[in-house]
Amino acid sequence: MTGHRSPNCPQISFTEAAIKGRKVYEKEHTHPAPKAAVAEDLGYSGINGRALSIIGALRQYGILEGSSEGLRITEDAVAFYELEEGPERNEALYRMVFAPPFFESLRQQFGDSLPSEGTLKHHLIREGFLPRAADEVIGVYRENLELVKNIPKRYQERAQSLEDALILAPSLPANYVPAQPSPTTNVSSLSFSFPLSLETRAELHIRGTVSGDELEMLRDQIEMTIKALKRTQTASRMMNQLDASQNSGK
Repeated sequence: MTGHRSPNCPQISFTEAAIKGRKVYEKEHTHPAPKAAVAEDLGYSGINGRALSIIGALRQYGILEGSSEGLRITEDAVAFYELEEGPERNEALYRMVFAPPFFESLRQQFGDSLPSEGTLKHHLIREGFLPRAADEVIGVYRENLELVKNIPKRYQERAQSLEDALILAPSLPANYVPAQPSPTTNVSSLSFSFPLSLETRAELHIRGTVSGDELEMLRDQIEMTIKALKRTQTASRMMNQLDASQNSGK
């Protein structure tokens, strides 16, 4: 039956994965750890089939990242474990819940409201699931949807579009002041281009009617992009340092 599951489909809900991931976080914090050590953190005596399945689920949800030589807790997981209820924690939660590609494909196809049990099961069987496995996946996915259903829509949209938002300028020029709305600024199309270096340029496009609240959201989105870029750079540096350390020890 396992062979009929999508390789990107966790067999446990995000809630269960987060509980197990916290065990790793409490033991390792954000330091890279070998897969065998992570298995022990999860309560297994060593690497076995169940341990590998759970570790795989944590990686699929974006709770763990890295290779078998150095798995570590992700920035999104840290935000989920450490932050109080709020925008950044909500966005991290939403990204992780739909990080598994198969779950994201279900979200893209069915949105927040799933079809009937029979229709959804038929869809999964067509994707290669055995009937019993399809029932299990539907249960996991419904539990995940229930977890994020109360997240405000604007935070869901921010989390989902974070990668696309990287085209936004990391910062606005000091002499740029958006029009002070009255409360609404009528805009058909505005484009801004900011040279960041000789080789890099950021572009910002605004289309439609923009309210004061939406300008505030735009500012927040740009600040989120800066954080995302910094997290990506930090993770890349850490992995490069880990690879260099491992290579020097050989």
